[in-house]
Amino acid sequence: MQSHSIGWILAVVVVLLGATGCSQKKNAECNALITVINGGVQTLEKTPKTEADPTGVSDLRGMAQAMDKVASEIGGVQLTIPEIRKFSTDYQKMVKDIAKAERELAVAAEGRDQPKRSAAEIALDAAVKPEDPLVDNINKFCQTP
Repeated sequence: MQSHSIGWILAVVVVLLGATGCSQKKNAECNALITVINGGVQTLEKTPKTEADPTGVSDLRGMAQAMDKVASEIGGVQLTIPEIRKFSTDYQKMVKDIAKAERELAVAAEGRDQPKRSAAEIALDAAVKPEDPLVDNINKFCQTP
């Protein structure tokens, strides 16, 4: 009788260790993705502003380059959990869309083309819109055990 209870206890320990391992893997992947995203946000906040350029073209191009770098860094994070990989893909798409809209806005501002500028501003607003829900979903997923 005793060998059955020891076998059952070992089976429970293995299951618990497996669950902890999965949780550790999820935490590690979530932390890796969040660290890169937060680093990208900090980089954007530190992007120098060009006071000598009243059109803002240089700033827009600098931010677009920074966004491209963020997308590249996010793409370099090794992820195996499908949900986290989807968050990564969605975030990369969003920052690439933002970078594209910023470039279009820079071209429109440089050419003083108001219709293109308006279209680019609309595109930029649309590109930025998914950020809050996406970040909320990443946080919810990563905070659940």
